[in-house]
Amino acid sequence: MRQEQTLVKRALDRWGVFDALQHHALLVHEDSAKVCIVSSELVAITMKLQPNFAGLAIGILSRKQRFVPTLAGAGLFTRVGSRGKYYVKVNENAEKLVLYGRDVMGDSIVEVSYELVENELVIILNPENEAIGIGRTRFSGKSIQQKGRVTITTLADIGSYLRDEDLASGGGKASQDGLVAAK
Repeated sequence: MRQEQTLVKRALDRWGVFDALQHHALLVHEDSAKVCIVSSELVAITMKLQPNFAGLAIGILSRKQRFVPTLAGAGLFTRVGSRGKYYVKVNENAEKLVLYGRDVMGDSIVEVSYELVENELVIILNPENEAIGIGRTRFSGKSIQQKGRVTITTLADIGSYLRDEDLASGGGKASQDGLVAAK
């Protein structure tokens, strides 16, 4: 439990939100390893009733003991935190592509820290500084803005909410892996 708390606090510091969220309670669901932020009023109720989930899921503790933000967490971090090196801003064209689950080309990145190294998790921002996805860098330093190459792999994007809703409603649209939902 203490190890999980330390891990989460370090992650919040990494994403620039430790100070903004330090007075909020964080709960880690034992089975799913989801990290949820809850109001102080809900803590006592949550401890007493032991619901499966409570609050806003801001991340997940992976099997490798790493904190991976959820899309909701990325949105919160972007609004309340101090954006550090783990945030990448893309242009309007890239925003549209990311919302369809596409990866980020280097020449579409308009703001990035050259301190990033290969294989880092980043929050992808649109031109209005809104979180639109979570990605993983493929290159380090200035190489992340290479022309004509995919430099960030999109792992999750907010467009998935709409794509998933369309599939659930029987829209019959194809997903990224080629499967088609039947009507």
